[in-house]
Amino acid sequence: MSFPHRVRTVYVKELIDILRDRRTLIAMIIVPIVLYPLLMVGSIQVMAIQKETVVQEQIFVGILEKPGQREALTLLVNEDVVPYRRLKEQDPDSAERERGLGESVEAPPFPNQEAIEAAVRNRSIHIGLIFHDEIKDDYHQSNEIDAFYDEQETRSVSAYVRLLNTINRANKEYNRSRLKRLNLPDTFNQPFVLNSVDLSSPPSILAHILPLILVLMTITGAIYPAIDLTAGERERGTLETLMVCPVPTIDLIFGKFLVVTTIAIMGAALNLGSVCATVYFGGFDALVAGPGGGVPYGQMALILVCLIPFAVLMSAIMLAVCSYARTFKEAQNYVTPVILAVLIPGGIAAMPTSRLDGIMQIVPVGNMVVLSRDLLIGAAVPVMDVLMVLLSTTLYAGAAVAVAAKVFGKESVVFTDAGSIKGLLTRRLIKPSVTPTLTMALLFVALLFPTWFFVQSALGGDGDNTAPAVLRGTGLWMPVFFVLLPLAVMLYWKVSPVGGFALRRPKPRFVLAALLLGLSLWVLAWELSALQRYLVETPAALIENNKALMEALQAMPVALALLYVAAVPGLCEEFLFRGFLLGGLASSAGKWTSIVMSGLIFGIFHFFLFKIPVTAGLGIVLAFLCWQSRSIWPGVLAHMIHNALGAMLVLNPDWLDVLGMSVEAEQAGNHLPIHILVVGGAIFVIGWFLAARRSPGAIAKSSFFPAPIPERAAGES
Repeated sequence: MSFPHRVRTVYVKELIDILRDRRTLIAMIIVPIVLYPLLMVGSIQVMAIQKETVVQEQIFVGILEKPGQREALTLLVNEDVVPYRRLKEQDPDSAERERGLGESVEAPPFPNQEAIEAAVRNRSIHIGLIFHDEIKDDYHQSNEIDAFYDEQETRSVSAYVRLLNTINRANKEYNRSRLKRLNLPDTFNQPFVLNSVDLSSPPSILAHILPLILVLMTITGAIYPAIDLTAGERERGTLETLMVCPVPTIDLIFGKFLVVTTIAIMGAALNLGSVCATVYFGGFDALVAGPGGGVPYGQMALILVCLIPFAVLMSAIMLAVCSYARTFKEAQNYVTPVILAVLIPGGIAAMPTSRLDGIMQIVPVGNMVVLSRDLLIGAAVPVMDVLMVLLSTTLYAGAAVAVAAKVFGKESVVFTDAGSIKGLLTRRLIKPSVTPTLTMALLFVALLFPTWFFVQSALGGDGDNTAPAVLRGTGLWMPVFFVLLPLAVMLYWKVSPVGGFALRRPKPRFVLAALLLGLSLWVLAWELSALQRYLVETPAALIENNKALMEALQAMPVALALLYVAAVPGLCEEFLFRGFLLGGLASSAGKWTSIVMSGLIFGIFHFFLFKIPVTAGLGIVLAFLCWQSRSIWPGVLAHMIHNALGAMLVLNPDWLDVLGMSVEAEQAGNHLPIHILVVGGAIFVIGWFLAARRSPGAIAKSSFFPAPIPERAAGES
């Protein structure tokens, strides 16, 4: 039985069992179908009742017991009545929005200001007013009023706003009366008139509440099947029996994982469909659907597609967490912190000030909430931003799947009651190994991705010397994050640094191949960049960034520029991506899968999506060279040479003239002269052939790492 057939068998069996459970049907179907109509209809009715209640409520205004205070308040209220009626006759909607104190005012007297302030604080009155004198219509002076209110009390704030509306309308009426008595036109006290036009779209309740709800419901959909397929089976006593069946563990894991992901995606789709149906059939389009009063079905479909990698991420996390639980109840306790951890970035992203740029593009959960919100309000979301969200979420999902597979297949977790998170912290249970695992490599890279983004953002700052600061900071911190941290991880998990970083000595022909590839890779990079510029316009931000880096390099000594651009990145990036990451991928994947994945992740780490095709292509070539030589040193050499040539072309633009090119030609996307293409292409082909050629009589190796010494036959050298 093949791998797809075994996985399909496990998947269908587990999916049918899950869907037969009434708890799954209630959580996935009944809740979204019934919950959204009740919430939406009920919330709208409650809001309407509360609005009407607040409008009709009596306002309690505290005044002093001094003579003239009540008369001044009565006059102010009366002044409010006439303008309010006139405004209501001219524009009823405007009058409703600018409703003043009105005639329903209760004004208990107080002996002094302190008593009024105390009454406002204990909320026995809504607002306190002290009139400095009786109200007079004298244009030589103003009528001063002190107002005391509580910003933390809703009714007090409402009374204060209505007081402001009253004062504003009274000012207009008094000004009009004074100008008329002085025979002055109405424009006398208006030297400037500002005609404002509000271009904002109607507020979309859907855009503000739906993204976070979708994220939470996607997580909720994954919780029950993840618990049932792990802790539930253990509690029923069926997990051990299932694991000892003559079926590879990876097949069982993959089948169960697909079930959890399927349920999560189905839950998200049903929630999205229930919202659309409620809005459409309930007639709430204009109220909750935002601009145009229609449900954005196209954006809804795109949001559902974007939720797929997020569902994969959360399903893997839930499956890994629940694998440690011995009972259903214990698994629920483990899941609670995960939900709280998700709510934090989701709540931050739901704030109106959050934007889909910078770090928010790669923050898990938060990027999905902001993307969904922007799509629902009809904002113009750049395709590059959507791709960055999907790529970062996919990277996290891959790491989470690797962790879930590692945890679920761990014997100490599956077959013993002592298996728990504590086992991960007990180093005596860790067996020494030559290579990092897939879980270790992907999890570390996934955690490093947002961390390195933070570091790069912090290095840039807001000053004028951003590019030099980034170069210096990268040269300082890249060895720490790309070499020392993965080294610490390997030492903790008892992985040999020589094997983990592939620090073996290469054969001479691979050194020659690295030299040739390093000298010719820039030709391929130039041509790929030219093709990319022909198909897609270069982002302005990337142009400015490249210009700033070129100016920073030209201002540095040659040795320092080569250190920052060639030596440090060429060494550190090879340690991480072609040593640690490629080794981890090769421990569980085939040759070209590992090479391509490491190249793509290398491209994503450069953060500019426009640069990913070029950098990923460079990463694939270097990974191939490392795989063939079983060592990172040829890749280090080729990488350093490639970066050094690029730096020298910036430091000495005259070299481009000698080659018959120019910087302007590169920026314009022009192709290289034919003689450069022929010579550079020939050098690249020779280098690739040297790296790909097998030695006579050599045994083909499917693994990146050679077999451990103890497994070799006796007497074999």
